[in-house]
Amino acid sequence: MSGTGGRVILHVGSPKTGTTFLQDVLWRQRDLALEQGLLLPGERFNDHFLGTLDVRGIVDTRVHPQRAVGMWKRLVAEAAAFDGTSLISHELYAGASAEQARAAVKELEAAGCEVHIVVTARDLVRQLTAEWQEHVKHRYVHTFEEFVEAVAGDPDHWFWRVQGFAGVLQRWASDLGADRLHVVTVPPSGTAPAELWRRFAQVLGIDPDAFDIDVPHSNSSLGVEQAELLRRVNLALGPRLPIPGPYPLVVKNILAHRILEAQEGTKLTLNTADAERTLTASQDQAAQLASMGVQIIGDLSDLTPPLTATSTNYPETTDTELLDHAVAAMADLLVALNHRRAAAADAKDVLDTARATPVRFALVQAARSRPALARAHRWYRRTRHRD
Repeated sequence: MSGTGGRVILHVGSPKTGTTFLQDVLWRQRDLALEQGLLLPGERFNDHFLGTLDVRGIVDTRVHPQRAVGMWKRLVAEAAAFDGTSLISHELYAGASAEQARAAVKELEAAGCEVHIVVTARDLVRQLTAEWQEHVKHRYVHTFEEFVEAVAGDPDHWFWRVQGFAGVLQRWASDLGADRLHVVTVPPSGTAPAELWRRFAQVLGIDPDAFDIDVPHSNSSLGVEQAELLRRVNLALGPRLPIPGPYPLVVKNILAHRILEAQEGTKLTLNTADAERTLTASQDQAAQLASMGVQIIGDLSDLTPPLTATSTNYPETTDTELLDHAVAAMADLLVALNHRRAAAADAKDVLDTARATPVRFALVQAARSRPALARAHRWYRRTRHRD
């Protein structure tokens, strides 16, 4: 290797394994991470997403931002210039082919970096339901049962590409030794998030107790009724609100995350036959990890939990049930739109004031954060009124 780069931890997925939570904790306390010797390269977290586009060779399309072009090289250069540990983390690196992954690792090594690959992995029974919901949040229109059938019948399906945790690790392993390959297992359902954070922090070499992990809960699951409602909205939209485009900002962030996730709904589960087949696949993946001799942080048994109660058939949501949830969602959506209208009106008032009296506006704004200026401003107002 050439160069003098430090240690780079490349967290490549998988999606729906607590990645949003882990990333939020670190990016909200980026300075604290740096104090502990951990660099998060890039200007913001979105740069790591843009890096996935660059690595996967899809930056030359008009739908992706120009900033994505060359992003991987920029992340590599910043990590190589740091003599501590750097973390590059995004779950969509899991979608890279073996050739793309090998090229990305080679670029890091050429810069003198000691490369470590980390995969966060969760049992496939939970992942299958989570992936369908995530698909629906991205304009997917097929039912859960149709999705499960498609996954079962196609070994090259996107689900297996990003959720087949052993395969993801094998593609990214390149020529790295087993001591550079790490799997963090997601604890069983019902475990406090602190345990997953503690496991991830162990790989990073930082003190987990030094960080505040009470971050806003995001990207939560939808109930059966809410997911079906969103699926039908996707059908009704047709080509409107495309993705890439306005769909994530309007439908995913507002309707799905802010409104539908807050509603109570029925938990989505696999039927008995599909659950048993998916558990077998998860057991096979875990066995592959065991044979690779990689470092396991957690326990491989987390990836093969006993099946909970299942039913023979998938639940059907009636139109009457959907109507109740749709009306509640419309009411909440109107409230959210009003909040945005009020915020926009306040912003316009501030802008109009700044344009009309720029000096006074600047002084008032400065006084809000400087006690001495605030006292002077109050004295000025009292003196002016006495005159």
